[in-house]
Amino acid sequence: MPPQGDWTVWLVLGGRGAGKTRTGAEWVRAVAAGRPPFAGRAAGRIALVGETFSDVRDVMIEGVSGLLAVHPAAERPLWSPSRRILEWPNGAQAQAFSSEDPEALRGPQFDAAWADELAKWRHAEATFDMLQFGLRLGDRPRQVVTTTPRAVPLLRRLLAMPDTATTRARTAANAAFLRPAS
Repeated sequence: MPPQGDWTVWLVLGGRGAGKTRTGAEWVRAVAAGRPPFAGRAAGRIALVGETFSDVRDVMIEGVSGLLAVHPAAERPLWSPSRRILEWPNGAQAQAFSSEDPEALRGPQFDAAWADELAKWRHAEATFDMLQFGLRLGDRPRQVVTTTPRAVPLLRRLLAMPDTATTRARTAANAAFLRPAS
């Protein structure tokens, strides 16, 4: 469940297996469909930003907890890897971007964004800043950032922003859904 209140960035911090990817995918699913309390209306354009295009494809979209996995068949978006676009039956679209190319975010516009593993991004500041310029559609553009916490300048900056809501997810809290340790 997203935090209540007036926020622009929802920062989800957690270790391996804490459920960050599932949280991001479920949030995007709800935003694309316009489901309260996640969204008041369906987002038409969504940015998906990962460390690399492979990460966006393999984790955020096609992964076990990714976007295709969290949708029932009737709601599942169509993934066009060559175009790097997911398209939902209602017309909502999500476009894949890599933090390796911040300039690719110059021009496109979005109502929502999911940034995954931001603390690992090679060009974190430049990519995040370019994403902010593109978040200009709709009444309240919002974004979820899912990442393993690391002491990097951008993460410290996000934690200090007054419009950031932070959720901390512990791996132990999700242990019932993880494979037992060998």
